[in-house]
Amino acid sequence: MRFIESPKNPKIKEIKKLLSSKKERDEKGQFVLEGPKAIEAYVQSGGKVLELLYSKDAKDLPKVNAVVTQCAPGVMEAVSDVAGDQGIIAVAQKRDWTPQQVLKRKRIVVLEQLQDPGNLGTILRTAAAFDYGVILTTGSADVYNPKVVRALAGNFLVPFVYMTGSEALELCKTLFVVTTYKSSENADFRWRQPFAIVLGNEGQGLTESWRRIAKANAWIPSKVESLNVSVTSAILMWEGTKIGAAKSSGDLI
Repeated sequence: MRFIESPKNPKIKEIKKLLSSKKERDEKGQFVLEGPKAIEAYVQSGGKVLELLYSKDAKDLPKVNAVVTQCAPGVMEAVSDVAGDQGIIAVAQKRDWTPQQVLKRKRIVVLEQLQDPGNLGTILRTAAAFDYGVILTTGSADVYNPKVVRALAGNFLVPFVYMTGSEALELCKTLFVVTTYKSSENADFRWRQPFAIVLGNEGQGLTESWRRIAKANAWIPSKVESLNVSVTSAILMWEGTKIGAAKSSGDLI
């Protein structure tokens, strides 16, 4: 077992960099999990933990096949507030999904340049609950951003891939594409599996390129100007879960 005495230890600096830098996470193919429950959930969902670090007074260490390091008092607090509270962190290997694995879900959410990590975390958690696959276009927030990882609490059950906008359009041509333009034009909740719900950027909404392959537009009447994208996604994903039951009888929903 290793032991780290100082917050200035190179390993601690490396972990802090993984937390703060997308470039670092991308180059190493690693990210940081904070807390025993998140670590256990990640392992149970098929993820691989490379290193486990814990404070001397931490209890109930997760059972992982990884390098284990004990840290002196004050070291975890130097990593992050959450790490200091939980007393246990892990360096984990990123998941690697393919477009084919995403499409196997038959219910897909496409996120076009979604930029807020909080929204992304909520959407991914909802997608996990309702068994959706997720496509993120270039410019979207990083799934391994600490805010997103905390929202997921280690439950990386959702297959997801990043691709360009044009690649996403091409991939979705064979699906029943449901857009989310702020318009009642072509509004329709009668979808067929496999389908893709396409959600746009928080500020700009969807680009016009999706109109040419859209089969329906999911317009949600509201007394406010617009709903938060994570709220919209939850409503639409719930609507989409009804399709499986309807499909068995050959009906639309």
